[in-house]
Amino acid sequence: METVYNRRRINVISWLSYFFTGGLVSTLGIVIGPVATAFNKEPAFIGLMFSLMNIGLFLPIMISGILMRKFDLGKQLITGSIITILTCIALFVMPSITLFGVGVFLIGATAGLMMSIGSYLVVRINDDPKKRSANLIFTDFFFALSGMTLSLVLGFLFKHGASWLAMYGIMGTLSVLMILLCVGQKFPVVAKPDAVAKQDREAKEPWGFAAYVLCFALFAFVFSELVFTLWMPSWLHEHFGLDTDRAAIYITTYWMVKAIGLFLNQFTVRFVKLRTFLFASAIVGLISLCVVTHSENTALVMAAVGVFGFCNSGMFSGLMSYGSLQVKNSPPTLTSALLTTASVGTLIFASFSSFIYREYGLFWALNIATVSYVLLVLAVIIAGIRSKAEKIHREMSVG
Repeated sequence: METVYNRRRINVISWLSYFFTGGLVSTLGIVIGPVATAFNKEPAFIGLMFSLMNIGLFLPIMISGILMRKFDLGKQLITGSIITILTCIALFVMPSITLFGVGVFLIGATAGLMMSIGSYLVVRINDDPKKRSANLIFTDFFFALSGMTLSLVLGFLFKHGASWLAMYGIMGTLSVLMILLCVGQKFPVVAKPDAVAKQDREAKEPWGFAAYVLCFALFAFVFSELVFTLWMPSWLHEHFGLDTDRAAIYITTYWMVKAIGLFLNQFTVRFVKLRTFLFASAIVGLISLCVVTHSENTALVMAAVGVFGFCNSGMFSGLMSYGSLQVKNSPPTLTSALLTTASVGTLIFASFSSFIYREYGLFWALNIATVSYVLLVLAVIIAGIRSKAEKIHREMSVG
């Protein structure tokens, strides 16, 4: 029997999951400086330390399909939130480079748990393809909203002498809010493969070539975006001589425009084919990224950052939705696979780009994002050609 649950509250939990994860990963470019200063380390070294956070993020996403079948979704969210709260308290009490590494790993694991459960909840409670795409995009809006607001807040706080611990105070507060939302809330039940005989064919339904290509597209997008947000402030400081607070405005602009785009594009995908939407966004996004990384005019860079943010506004959720639509009944294992490959980008972006920074300089560290975005465009084109989503939708409409 289907679990009775409050859809509105489930949506809020999904939104908070994305807000938490967005706040953690989108502000690294702002946080890396104060952390490096506090521990008297090079930014490249702290970038490598953040790889521990990315590993923590990756692991629960990789096994999220199994976790969601074995354990109650609400209990997982509460457990992760409690771990984050305790970790943040420990960082405040005993701030050290070792505890920092352990702490970002544990908080990253909570973010991975929240991201996978939040994505699955949106897919689970929205059967209609257009409604699912719109709701995934609106949920992703909170990821961008977090990047926008926290980049602005942290840039202001750090300029006025605040400790790097301010970031983790915010994470602890968000975890308390998650616990309050989850207590007493019933969640959708994730059926086990052998629970119902009819679900056997769902588990055996082939995903198709396009689904795997879209997995790679998610990796390329996440890697590109995170490399961009990590090194863009440093590039603006080194290349244009901008102060930290002014450089933060560019990143804030990116997330602000992306948030606006996410809010608007939840309506766009109801009227424009998802395949067309993804292709157009990827092409214009690539052009704008090239302008950002090669222009000598700060005003033009700012404009291109805004265009890049708008084009990226529907990419992650759009790719997630398009991937889930490659089968008639999207199982949690497909959601997990899409998120897992996306999180590989999160896993390696800091360490790989830090290596490029040390060996080849800041320009190439930043432009690894451009190379990855080219691969994203190619993947979107190939997936659109090989997609089964449109055929499945027509069959379901006729049926």
